[in-house]
Amino acid sequence: MSVMCLACQRINPGLAGVAPHSHLGHQGFTNPTQKGREESREDYFRCLNCGAKWLRETDKWGVDLGFKLAP
Repeated sequence: MSVMCLACQRINPGLAGVAPHSHLGHQGFTNPTQKGREESREDYFRCLNCGAKWLRETDKWGVDLGFKLAP
């Protein structure tokens, strides 16, 4: 089991407007195919320090839904 770095521990999941910390590398994005979410966007991030995987969803109106840990 790995330990999440302090910068990742400071991310408040689900809080809109949180910028990725300096060691959170963008890994790309997808557009969900689930009904009702087709126009949303999920951006994937991975921490270069601890390896934690995060995703940030933006809805079809461009509203940031915040970070959450990626499965």
